[in-house]
Amino acid sequence: MIWSNSRFKLALKVADRQDSMEMLRTPDAADITQAGRAYLQVGNNEVYELFQSAYSGADYQPEKEAQGIEDHTIYAINALGQYEILNEDLSGLAEADDIRQVPSELDAVVSGIQALVSEMGIKALPKPWLPPLEKVIPVESLRPGHFKDFWAKGLRPLEAMIGFVDIPSRQTQEAVSHRFETDGHLVIYSAPGMGKSSLLQTMVMDLSRQLTPEHLHVYLFDFGTNGLLPLRDLPHVADNFLLDDTEKLTKVMARFKAEMADRKKRFSRHAVSNITFYRQVSGETLPDILIVIDNFDGIKEMPQGQDLENLFQTISREGGSLGMHLVLTAGRQSVIRPGLQTNLKTRIVLKMTDDSEARTLIGRNQHIMEDLPGRGLLRMEEPEVFQAALPTQSDDPVSQVTAIKAEATAMSEAYEGPLPKPIPIVPEELAFEDFISLPSVENSISHKELPLGLDFVKVESVSLGLKEMKSLAYMTDNGEAHRQLTLHLLQLMTKLSIADFTMLLDMNQDYIDYRQLFSTYVGEESFLSEMATKLLDEIKKRQETGDRTSWLVLITDLEAFVSKTKLTIDQWTTIYETAYKVGIYLVIGGSYQYIGTNINQIPKLIRLKSPWTLFAMRISDQTFLDKAYNQREAYPELDEVYIHNRKTYQKLKITSERGE
Repeated sequence: MIWSNSRFKLALKVADRQDSMEMLRTPDAADITQAGRAYLQVGNNEVYELFQSAYSGADYQPEKEAQGIEDHTIYAINALGQYEILNEDLSGLAEADDIRQVPSELDAVVSGIQALVSEMGIKALPKPWLPPLEKVIPVESLRPGHFKDFWAKGLRPLEAMIGFVDIPSRQTQEAVSHRFETDGHLVIYSAPGMGKSSLLQTMVMDLSRQLTPEHLHVYLFDFGTNGLLPLRDLPHVADNFLLDDTEKLTKVMARFKAEMADRKKRFSRHAVSNITFYRQVSGETLPDILIVIDNFDGIKEMPQGQDLENLFQTISREGGSLGMHLVLTAGRQSVIRPGLQTNLKTRIVLKMTDDSEARTLIGRNQHIMEDLPGRGLLRMEEPEVFQAALPTQSDDPVSQVTAIKAEATAMSEAYEGPLPKPIPIVPEELAFEDFISLPSVENSISHKELPLGLDFVKVESVSLGLKEMKSLAYMTDNGEAHRQLTLHLLQLMTKLSIADFTMLLDMNQDYIDYRQLFSTYVGEESFLSEMATKLLDEIKKRQETGDRTSWLVLITDLEAFVSKTKLTIDQWTTIYETAYKVGIYLVIGGSYQYIGTNINQIPKLIRLKSPWTLFAMRISDQTFLDKAYNQREAYPELDEVYIHNRKTYQKLKITSERGE
């Protein structure tokens, strides 16, 4: 085909005789041994000559002889093939003040043409291709501007800048972004170290610069190598989650479910189908929620990974219209279940470990994936090559982290509106001073309610007003837990001024060091034996006089109290069922073995009538109140208790100071 359709042929050295026969109809070109040697053939061997082609790569030194810098060194080659200098260096380079690289003759010709064209003002011809994509593209060069200027413009569609794409079919290169309302949820596939975490940073930073925390809430699930950690200081970030954050992950799942249910009700109330219409109809500012998951592969290693996958699949199916959007990264297609993959509308593929997987994910194409961080493919009309943008001006990882933190600090200082609420976590240790300084506890105290502890789910005070409480029983199955809970309760009773009068009936004088905190302390056996009678007398007097001064009476050990006072069931029934009606509120402690299991009528009355009970033990180990079956229930720590109201129960964190 080549031979029959061309009259002039030049053939340099070819690979084999077959190629030479194709070009010249002779095998000669396969036998060439010298560089630049070639055959010229015109027509059907009208001219057939062997010639030496010119060389344009020689140094261009028109004044070389005048400069006197030619190298005239003479060498001898010894038996080992090594060069040995036989004369002095006569090149003159040793005396040269300035040694510069010498251009080739080809470079000199090109430079000369460029200079002439520039001088004459001749425009360059349009090229059939565009320059290659830059390796470093800061996102701020694609969307220039300061975050304060963007914030001042108010709410805008959720659209994140991704990078710069090359579209040869349209002879153009342009910035490319992801608009969540139309493009849906996004998944980014990449081999390790190829820039998927950096692209997540770029998207979050770009969105944070455009929208205030009032309009955008971000949740960061960092299941990789802390690639999202620099973003956690942004005021838009509600919270970040690692693989081992079991408690936080459980709570955020509950929050997402509640948020979806709430938004569905809101939309139904206004008869709208998506967040854009809801904002227009209701006039409310409902924030977009961006859920960013780095390294989805890690979800398989988590105890609640199955539940989390199910939730993300639900969000991928229903969340888009509700203003809840997913962006996730993965190393392989197989780690994402098919049901979730189906709902991830947009895919981006960076360099993969196996290039064939990229074609499976993005579609058949002829592009060769370059081994460059951030270089990848996205699908427009056809798969196209793009370069992911960087979150900051610098391409140095350390400088990037520093710049992100600095901008996050600037945003936090500039923004004065409401912030997204973090996932509340109960502290490992709760000091009494820290406990009473919490806002929910302060609120309870201001309403004269007794704050018993922090709810493990909401991390807010669980408190009881004295009239609502009536009486409170507490029991444990070990002495150390009993002491811990008693110390917690006696500090609440004496330091918060919930009642007008406090009394400690210290049955074994275990808490004598705290006697000065109480209005009345009774620890000696001779006085304790009279306390049942005194309580009955006080109740009778109050019934007659109408006095309702609030008393809080702490009985540390009911079994010892019954033994030392010789209390009868009739006396105890009167005290227990009447005291709260006249303003005397009992806090009754003891062992589970006695209060929870003894057949005596006095502890049995508490089991049957106690409105509130604290258990410093496994709730599944008690047998007289309703409980959920939990074969794997862990034994609670000393500062963990359950509170039961005869219908439901919840777990509380109490203070851990031992009072020594």
